[in-house]
Amino acid sequence: MNLPFLRPKAFKPRFPIIPLLTPEKEALGILEAHGPVERKEPDNSDETISQETLVSESSHTRISVGIFNGKVRYTNYLTEHYNTEKKRGAKLAYFVELYGGPEEFEEPWDNGYTIFWKNPTKQIMIVFGLHLGPVRIIDQNPENWKVDRDRTPHH
Repeated sequence: MNLPFLRPKAFKPRFPIIPLLTPEKEALGILEAHGPVERKEPDNSDETISQETLVSESSHTRISVGIFNGKVRYTNYLTEHYNTEKKRGAKLAYFVELYGGPEEFEEPWDNGYTIFWKNPTKQIMIVFGLHLGPVRIIDQNPENWKVDRDRTPHH
């Protein structure tokens, strides 16, 4: 007997996906459509990879975007959607497929709390928290990390 309602369903986000290198103004518009937006100073752990952080939260998802030289440098997605132990793998698989598929990624490594998965072709890394299931997509292209001395963050 084939019962379609018993088959695992693929993860489809109920929140906007903000591509890396999206211009700040465009990212701000996407986030505003998701929920109210706050501008914040980067956390200590993020200050070397972003000049400011845009944060938007809806009833089920918090999205944080690191801005560097006017573009999205990283995006964090913390969502209640697909956040059970059995479904978190589907969420991670969605982002791996979105950013090139497993064949483009190196072997993942973990520290017991977090999985790190690097795509050397696209020069990105996916960081996945095993406990609450947050996903971070980070631009690792060194060309995008050069500081534009003429650009100062909005405050």
